[in-house]
Amino acid sequence: MLLWFHALAVLALGVSAAVLWRTYCENFGCIGVGVAWGAWAAAYGMALVAGLLALRRTRPAAPLVLRTALATQLGGGVCLLAYWLMRGSA
Repeated sequence: MLLWFHALAVLALGVSAAVLWRTYCENFGCIGVGVAWGAWAAAYGMALVAGLLALRRTRPAAPLVLRTALATQLGGGVCLLAYWLMRGSA
């Protein structure tokens, strides 16, 4: 159960990140986008914990779906964090 929850959460995180990435902000609308990204980061953390718990429960025969979802989630999170850090320093 936790395995499929994590896989669906990673899919939802990817879709919501793509939508937020394309969101246009103007004046006070940027506050809303910032709050939305904060909520996304909280959901990312919860999904990561769920994935790590699922990985711990299924070791050593972790399904390919779980390993792929965790790798995708970590890769996307690292890319977004790197972009945020580089953009913030410019």
